[in-house]
Amino acid sequence: MKGFWRLFDRTIEAMAVLAGATLLFITGAVCYSIFLRYFFRKTTIWIIPTTEYALLWIVFLAAAWLLREGGHITTDILHCRLQEGHKRILDMIMHSVAALATGLLVLLGTWHVLDCFSNQVTDVRAVTVPKGAVFLVIPMGSFFLSLQFFRQAWREFSQIRKRG
Repeated sequence: MKGFWRLFDRTIEAMAVLAGATLLFITGAVCYSIFLRYFFRKTTIWIIPTTEYALLWIVFLAAAWLLREGGHITTDILHCRLQEGHKRILDMIMHSVAALATGLLVLLGTWHVLDCFSNQVTDVRAVTVPKGAVFLVIPMGSFFLSLQFFRQAWREFSQIRKRG
């Protein structure tokens, strides 16, 4: 099982690096567009839709890694008032519910992507792209996010069991 989690960790790290590279691309593309508009009074029509798609990809590529690193925002109004054992129970429940929710997102996202590909749905704007390719990242990223939530729920459950 340790080999699986090691591969899993490397995969979500690679996804996070790809998200970072995508963010660099967006930054460069927007700067390029500003440069063209300012100095040559020309614009590019592909930058806005491409950056919109890229923002979607960044979110789903980096979410599992961010969760593993503890970077998600939490509201701890109740959490900080609980004893350690109760905190673990609450965390286990919350991670389990989140894992199920993101698991549902995997199923619904997969259904939507397959529907888009089978019906050849395209997004027609400045650049025409297959919608299935744009939304493919949703079930993929949600799958990894769901596994990470289950992993954290299991870790909390193990700690609860260990302490008795």
